[in-house]
Amino acid sequence: MASRPNQGSTQGTRSGSDSRATDPDRANYYQLLNVPYAASATEITKSYREAMKRSHPDRVRPEFRQAANNLTKDLNRAYRTLSNPIERLEYDKSIRGLEIQDQIMRRYAGGANGTGGGGHDPYGSRLKRDITAAERTDHRRSARSAYISLFSVFLVVALGAIGLILIGGLVSFLWGEFF
Repeated sequence: MASRPNQGSTQGTRSGSDSRATDPDRANYYQLLNVPYAASATEITKSYREAMKRSHPDRVRPEFRQAANNLTKDLNRAYRTLSNPIERLEYDKSIRGLEIQDQIMRRYAGGANGTGGGGHDPYGSRLKRDITAAERTDHRRSARSAYISLFSVFLVVALGAIGLILIGGLVSFLWGEFF
């Protein structure tokens, strides 16, 4: 078993998917499935299946069955969360808060590894995931829309200025003719 099983009991923890927030020593779902934060759904599924093959309770010796059962529950919870885009977004937001808190602790209190400021990542870049093709297309559309809006405003202002110059020239010409 490459991943760490759930080490604690359910005492003092809330039920459901929020138990990560109450047990900071447990690996987060990305670490549990051994995938990067920017992993695609295919990568998550593949890693989940590999982890389940390694740690399924029916495939381990009887003395390790309870630990394997706990690990399987954690793997199922991690896969269920990371494979659902809405739940994954909520989970990512929750671990960003934990990551920021951990960075602060590492920076000012030396953290668990005693490095002080070592490994400090102020922007949480390891939590950022690559944008998808749909998000990239949406960004291009919004940029194009912004350029069109900007060009339209510039055109209206330029034509208004030209119109005022022409009207001013015409008034000046007519003023000189009649007076």
